[in-house]
Amino acid sequence: MAEEKAEEKVALQDSKVERSRRALEPMPHLRAQVVRGFGRGSKLLGFPTANMNVRWDFMETPEKLTPEERDVLDFARSCEPGIYYGWAQGSNGADSGVYKTAMSVGWNPTFPDVKAKTIEPWILHDYAEDFYDCELRLIVCGFVRPEAKFADFKDLIVAIREDGDFCRETLETAELAAIAKDLFFVSKEAEVA
Repeated sequence: MAEEKAEEKVALQDSKVERSRRALEPMPHLRAQVVRGFGRGSKLLGFPTANMNVRWDFMETPEKLTPEERDVLDFARSCEPGIYYGWAQGSNGADSGVYKTAMSVGWNPTFPDVKAKTIEPWILHDYAEDFYDCELRLIVCGFVRPEAKFADFKDLIVAIREDGDFCRETLETAELAAIAKDLFFVSKEAEVA
């Protein structure tokens, strides 16, 4: 698991949820197929997520997984459930740009039907089309807050919107903005060459 650096607590004006900037060191680099989730992100909540394929079906035999699948499974198993900030790319989709992301990792405690921990990046970009089955590349830069159960959907929606704003602003710093150019992300020029 990634080590955690010093935590900087930040309060958003009028927010009911406390957030912090806790950098991860090293920053996990994850690659996984985008799979269909419960369909709540965009339909019910208004925040489309790119659900990463976590191979829970190989938890007892992780040696049978590719290194990338094992990295995703290890991260899901060991990380603290909550909201993270980072950079994401649908590397083999129609839009392969690198974009800011607010990512939920956990059990989605507001919904009782989740049986396994999920990794659900909300990529802070408007895509022209879905990119299911594409490869998602993700660099997880830091932790924002633990996951929380909300009694009211309106409060959940407000918290998600605030999480997105917080992550977007956090990733504006020069140090974190530079990560979008990391060689882990695929460039169209490199694919052609």
